[in-house]
Amino acid sequence: MKMTLSRILTAFYGVLFVLFLVLTLTLKIEDSTSVYMTGYLAKILSPHMNADLLLVLSYAICVILPYFIGSTMFAILISKEKYGRDIRKLGSKNAGMTNMFRVYGKNAGIATAVGDSLKTAAAIFLGRFVLGEVGAYLAALFAVLGHMAPLWFGFRGGKGVISSATAMLVLDPVYFAVCLAVFCLVFFTTHWVSMGSIAGAFVYPAVVYYGARIRSGGAYYASPPALIFAIFVGVMVIFMHRQNIRRVYYGEEKKMYLSKKKRLAAAEAEKQLKNEK
Repeated sequence: MKMTLSRILTAFYGVLFVLFLVLTLTLKIEDSTSVYMTGYLAKILSPHMNADLLLVLSYAICVILPYFIGSTMFAILISKEKYGRDIRKLGSKNAGMTNMFRVYGKNAGIATAVGDSLKTAAAIFLGRFVLGEVGAYLAALFAVLGHMAPLWFGFRGGKGVISSATAMLVLDPVYFAVCLAVFCLVFFTTHWVSMGSIAGAFVYPAVVYYGARIRSGGAYYASPPALIFAIFVGVMVIFMHRQNIRRVYYGEEKKMYLSKKKRLAAAEAEKQLKNEK
């Protein structure tokens, strides 16, 4: 198997994800406090650094490194390495899994999704290791932002669906399951990935807000980091799909089918429609 940059980075982010996952789940502070909630790096450095400087350093790590990690665009890397073309010039011109799936097929789409998921998970657990729950949500926000506006690729990235979905799963699997159910309901009804993604992102802030109320029996509200991240995802994913909304309105949005037979039938129907015109 040829070693390419995309494969090396996928493996690297996979190792990083597993490493910080194990550390945050197994390490303890003073034999009682879980690193998963409070972070570890800030705690062990606190006796040796000024408190304000340490706080700034911790927040900087949770912002800068996740943004750089999120800026790794696997769709662009894979399309250039394997096919010699920039995916942003083909199909819908989006650097994401769906466009890779449509243009280059299932394997390219899966490879893109795996890379984007691992980088996001690695960034979040890095943030959790440094600053606990606050660091995790901060890292998630900037990892998704890095995917949408990647520094390494002229700030022209993807729409953040896989990154956002991975962040939802890592941060709270129950909330992810609810949003996934909404996505599936819309997608399997319309066969528009874009509309399913928009629907899932749209309900996410409400799921986080009311989920916290339901879980606590009305005693607590969602934490500010969780709510800020949910609103960010809801707004940005919808904003990044503004052209898809326009295409749906004018009947130009392409549908996606999971079975090869249906994809071929849809392609043939589209071809006949063009010939008739």
